[in-house]
Amino acid sequence: MSSEMSFFVGQRWLSNAETELGLGAVISVDFRAVEVLFPATGESRMYTKQNAPLTRLVFEIGETVKSQDGWEMNVTEVEESQGVLIYMGIREDTKAQVRLPETFLDHHIRLNQPEKRLFNMQLDHPKWFDLRFNAMKYQYTYFKSSTIGLSGARISLIPHQLHIASEVGTRHAPRVLLADEVGLGKTIEAALIIHQQIKTGRAERILILVPDSLIHQWLVEMLRRVNLAFAIFDESRCEALDDGESNPFENDQLVLCSIDFLASNPKRHAQALAAHWDLMVVDEAHHLAWSSEAPSDEYQCVEALANQTSGVLLLTATPDQLGHESHFARLRLLDPARFHDYSVFLQEESRYSQLADAVAPLLSESLPDDKQLAKLTEIAPDVMANVSSADSLSTQEARSTLLHQLIDCHGTGRMLFRNRRANIEGFPERALNVYPLETPEEYSEAIVSGDLTQALYPERQPKLVNSWTTIDPRVDWLLDFMASIKPAKILLICASARTAQELGEVIRTQTGTRHSVFHEGMSIVERDKAAHYFADEEEGAQILLCSEIGSEGRNFQFAHHLVLFDLPLTPDLLEQRIGRLDRIGQTQTVQIHVPYIDSSAQHVLAQWYHQGLNAFENTCPTGTGVFEDVKALLLGACLQPHNTDARNELIETSRVLNNQLMAQLEEGRDRLLELNASGEGRIEQLLEDIIELDSTQDLSRFMGRVFDAIGVQQDEKGNDCFILMPTESMVSQLPGLDPEGMTVTYKRRVATTLENVQFLSWDHPLVHTAIDVILTDVHGKSSIGFSAEKTLPKGAYWLEALFTLDAKAPKALQLGRFLPQTPIKICLDAQGKQVELDVEVRRPAGKKISQQLLGALEKPLQLSIEAARKLAHQQANQCLHDALENMHSTLNSEIQRLKDLQQRNPAVRDSEITFIEKQIHALDEVIQQADVQLDALRIVVNNP
Repeated sequence: MSSEMSFFVGQRWLSNAETELGLGAVISVDFRAVEVLFPATGESRMYTKQNAPLTRLVFEIGETVKSQDGWEMNVTEVEESQGVLIYMGIREDTKAQVRLPETFLDHHIRLNQPEKRLFNMQLDHPKWFDLRFNAMKYQYTYFKSSTIGLSGARISLIPHQLHIASEVGTRHAPRVLLADEVGLGKTIEAALIIHQQIKTGRAERILILVPDSLIHQWLVEMLRRVNLAFAIFDESRCEALDDGESNPFENDQLVLCSIDFLASNPKRHAQALAAHWDLMVVDEAHHLAWSSEAPSDEYQCVEALANQTSGVLLLTATPDQLGHESHFARLRLLDPARFHDYSVFLQEESRYSQLADAVAPLLSESLPDDKQLAKLTEIAPDVMANVSSADSLSTQEARSTLLHQLIDCHGTGRMLFRNRRANIEGFPERALNVYPLETPEEYSEAIVSGDLTQALYPERQPKLVNSWTTIDPRVDWLLDFMASIKPAKILLICASARTAQELGEVIRTQTGTRHSVFHEGMSIVERDKAAHYFADEEEGAQILLCSEIGSEGRNFQFAHHLVLFDLPLTPDLLEQRIGRLDRIGQTQTVQIHVPYIDSSAQHVLAQWYHQGLNAFENTCPTGTGVFEDVKALLLGACLQPHNTDARNELIETSRVLNNQLMAQLEEGRDRLLELNASGEGRIEQLLEDIIELDSTQDLSRFMGRVFDAIGVQQDEKGNDCFILMPTESMVSQLPGLDPEGMTVTYKRRVATTLENVQFLSWDHPLVHTAIDVILTDVHGKSSIGFSAEKTLPKGAYWLEALFTLDAKAPKALQLGRFLPQTPIKICLDAQGKQVELDVEVRRPAGKKISQQLLGALEKPLQLSIEAARKLAHQQANQCLHDALENMHSTLNSEIQRLKDLQQRNPAVRDSEITFIEKQIHALDEVIQQADVQLDALRIVVNNP
């Protein structure tokens, strides 16, 4: 690194922090900052001049340099003109005398220092060599892994979620509709897809559009589940970034904003359209109202973005049978060319419905009859060509093969993923406990006032602001209930933050029971602390008091008592509340406790939910549809709680309507579609790979050595947790490590229980940062150490040379799938013979001994380094050959599979095939240009 850091346009610098960028060129300089373009990847960076993490690339006389046109020359003279170096010498190919300004150097060149450091006595502890090698080795394994972007998510391993994520996340520019029922994890599926797309280079710029009420939930979920920090964009943020010239939406790569905000603001919508996005995610997509005559503003807003964004994920739990035209409208957003006419779509759907009916016997493990076989042959003649009779489907394997081939024929099977809760194992039962309570005199007037808010929440009367907790019978009931089940944990949810806080104060002053409060007025950090205090099994809170925000985004399945202090007006919100405990992973029956004032609006709601919808003890996918139809009846009954006739009419109407809609849902089930979405028979290998990765201790051992080497203090905390603290003796900064310390775990079980604990995995940013710190630092470039191997003669020495085979390419090409940075380790003995040794190097050689060794062995060591370089080139050539073969085999197979699939299913887009064809051509060039570089040297002397 230059001491003065003098920058001039045209100079070539290397990034210390991002070595994968290749050689950069200074393209602008001002009094404060310098901008560097990295041509190998097409990216640029802006640095502050004073502390830019850059190293100037300077070649000396006698060294060989390469021009950007590919020819090489040996440097005989170096000049400087306006801060730019000019190298002079003889071209290796034409032998002509040439001048080569550093501006025209090959941008793939990397600084190569190990030999200089070794022979100039710039030696490090030998442990750093091992760290460099292991960092490269683990990084290589990571990029080649099938679990990249999936294994590190803070989730339980639920097959259908992982199947959908792996199926969609590995596509180029996926355009799909995720339509799992409530509680099956659509948000998690989307998070996994986003994470995998980013980690594999398939996407960089992501836009998430959600209703206002879900902004916080998505922000928290992305950060907690997959460590992705999205920026929330609203008018205030846009104004702060909008200088009149630049587009504020280009300021961040990961953007989260409200659909309403963009739909109601033409200027911001235009700016969002002008910014390029790789992937757009839209939650609650069923709210996008559409008709061919009058699409809503929100629909048109999303449609314009979908038309300009290559990848689109739409999320909705609303079944299409409750509004088939709106279902068509969502598919139209994904593929407007194919879904252009609703009547044509209905005809196509009827064909797929016939297909689903014809495969029913196969799904029940029986054989189809002649009529069903004829229908299958009519719909999918190419697939059925090998099926001569029902007898040929007598084995499970034959039926399974045919089913998956027929799934490929399914019209929306590649675009639509829907799982039903009834088909997914692992959900608990629910039990309802109701507690009718006498009406306090102070509430009587509010309950029949005609004001819906006061009728539902009489405690909010202005005159009772400071006294309601002394008269509300639900408060005394709660205190008695807490004592009766102590120490069992309780999650209480109510509509308002104020109610939650005032209940917390009552518990504090009257019982001293440990409690925690959780509401929207708290910062994310404060909410995390409150949730962690509740999750602590031994010294944590018995009860967590949540406002409505407690039903968004958090999972507390370690508790099984849910107190609904009041009831929400809409079924979806009730299901969200119950869903905090009723999740896969809940080990006990969820006990739902509903205290309510007798003959009040809350009494009406309790009976409507239980008797009209059966929404307490079972999920109610039809609840929204019923609510929209009976809304007037419901509000009337709530405002006249003593009118039992109105209440009975509401309940009976709702019950009949709910049964009708449930029957429609069951009749409209597409079993073939559900089989495709579940991943049955296709997800087992991925699950095994993740479980195996979870069970190994490679990461914890590696990170332990990294933390020790860098100077990060690690203290065991219990529960398989560790506290990481920076120390004053740190040899390198570790970006992402909290200066105040952080608690981490390597165990999935712990991470899914204690949400304030960081889940360290090979996907985690801190692990990636640690590897980058090791590989970009000079530590370990050269070292001399002693081993104590008794099987080897005393005084024997050998040279270990670590090389890297590397290529540079834009992330979108996914070079890492076939040729990630590849470590090549060569070990030569004193005679220059290649040997395989796995010997622990325990201690460094002192300065005096090192000088003597280097003085005595300089010539043979230089010969050994050259020999190692030749051997590394031989291995590199084989690696490149294998990478090219693997790339061609893999991608050509993908192209053929998509072309075959396209013959049966029009959901396969031409753009998917074209992208892979271009990818093959580009990767051919990139891989052929890969170069092998010496990264580190270590001399080991045996001294048992």
